[in-house]
Amino acid sequence: SINYAIQSSLNPKFIKVFVGGRVKLPGSVTLIKSATLNDAIDLSGGTKIFKGKVKYLSFNNDGSIDKRNIRYDNKSKRGSQKNPFLKNGDLIYVGNSFLSNSTEVIKELTDPIQGIYSTYRLIELLTD
Repeated sequence: SINYAIQSSLNPKFIKVFVGGRVKLPGSVTLIKSATLNDAIDLSGGTKIFKGKVKYLSFNNDGSIDKRNIRYDNKSKRGSQKNPFLKNGDLIYVGNSFLSNSTEVIKELTDPIQGIYSTYRLIELLTD
């Protein structure tokens, strides 16, 4: 019966998607069946300040893949091209922006210097 199909695992109430990249809490997210891309990003703590485009991958039943690069807008209409309804197993990746790439490079360049300076200050304090 239809009632049985709705209650069975053929029609689950929840879906699981993966959200990665420039979100505060990357990883697997469990959402209600009617959730959208923005819901998944919100449940992942939202995007970090400097972010690029969102890459969205959804696997269709016929074996094809829906692959989109989306400019994230948290006010996009539910079910729209920029905020699609999700399916179980979808992948969402919030990319880097030019600024986030630049700050990462600066951090990588200055971390060793900061470590050397901290070690120098520690030795200086211990020898006083």
